[in-house]
Amino acid sequence: MTQKYLFTGPSTPDLPALPGIHVLPPVAAGDLLRLPLREGDTVGIVDGYFHQVRAVRHKEILAVMARGVTVLGASSMGALRAAELSDLGMTGVGQVYADYATGRLEADDEVALLHGPAESGYRPASEPLVTVRATLAAAVRRGDCRADDADRIVRALAAMPYRDRTFHGFPELAGQTGLPRPELAALGAACRRHRVDVKRADARKLIDRMQRPAATPRRAAEPTRTRYLATWQLSARGRNGTEEPGDLAALRLLQLFAGDFPRLNREVRLSLISDACAATCGGAAGDAVAHGIHAGVYGPGTPDFLDQWLTQEELRSCPADERLRRFLVRSYEIAPGIPWDEPLLDRLREVLPRARRVAAAAFRINAEMARRLPGFDTTAPASPRLSNLLMDRWACAPGDADLHALDRGFGSFDDAVAAAAPYYLLARTHPGLLDLTVSAPDADATAPDADATAPDNEGSGTHGCAPAIQR
Repeated sequence: MTQKYLFTGPSTPDLPALPGIHVLPPVAAGDLLRLPLREGDTVGIVDGYFHQVRAVRHKEILAVMARGVTVLGASSMGALRAAELSDLGMTGVGQVYADYATGRLEADDEVALLHGPAESGYRPASEPLVTVRATLAAAVRRGDCRADDADRIVRALAAMPYRDRTFHGFPELAGQTGLPRPELAALGAACRRHRVDVKRADARKLIDRMQRPAATPRRAAEPTRTRYLATWQLSARGRNGTEEPGDLAALRLLQLFAGDFPRLNREVRLSLISDACAATCGGAAGDAVAHGIHAGVYGPGTPDFLDQWLTQEELRSCPADERLRRFLVRSYEIAPGIPWDEPLLDRLREVLPRARRVAAAAFRINAEMARRLPGFDTTAPASPRLSNLLMDRWACAPGDADLHALDRGFGSFDDAVAAAAPYYLLARTHPGLLDLTVSAPDADATAPDADATAPDNEGSGTHGCAPAIQR
């Protein structure tokens, strides 16, 4: 059975119940990809965040349309994205969309407004410029305003920040428009009485369309899968439309703290390189080391650049083929810019649920600390402490930290430190939860649940170390 989802907010403050439609808050980056969408489903976008969080991205919309999902847009953020993506399959509805599509409107902030939270019914604190335009046009038709005066008012408001645009503020435009303050005050009062809410009207048209039987979806072309799109898609895995940690958060946790992760990472990477060799270079079975020669990465013999990729001990003690394997594990890319996260996630299905629960415990502790200390930044604990935490866990010397990070699938040790920031407080308060493994759990194994208890103070502290990485 197909599903319908509607992202809306301040454009429909008094929205009644809509049987058959899942009504969601204004859309933000990542929200579309977190939905359990299937071919034939419909998504309507009316409102969307853009200032306090990242706006919904064009490639997110293209990615879900490529799966056979119909995406409609109207009124506000939906009208903007529909005008930008109409040639690629997104369907626009209403006057605001038409004005953007024809070029009558160009600025994104035409539809922007300042409003309160959902609990307040998205109480507006400013007027979107499209509403001001429509309301002034009606005032001109009634004879309450001259057309050239209306144009001057719109130009003056367009030059102001969107959050300051109100009908109450019309008298403050006297200097910019040359109109008397009393006249502007009277016009503002008339506009409040006869407000033309074009965004709400367009939202209603989109809802009416969604309530009809769904049309045959038009499948859009698959967008180029850049590193960014791949990461956004993988970030949505395992989250089931919620804000809970998903599979990608679980993977990062295992990369950072599972003692046996480097072994799995090596196995997956060499296997995929060998598969690529068998597929592209011929032969019944591929070979990772041989593929490096086939691909022109190095020639026969031992390359002279391996000292950048191996420790001095590895250069002294490892056989030639093993040195090349370690180099390939640390350097090879599936495709330019595409991360290895997906094949690793596919191999980790059985252990991801436990890692997600541990990540959720970390997030709860961070939230509790942020509640106690307003302004606390859970993403940026002191880097030296994080660095020491990881080097202790990995049993590595500072000079080899980058190579250890590469063995765990990070681009650098700095990348690993950044990924570890959300888990610093968990490591201080419940270090045992981070004793993870990528081996399949026992049938009755469950993750202990950490209470959301933040540390009372900062001390030095020590942690148990994971087994040393064997090279």
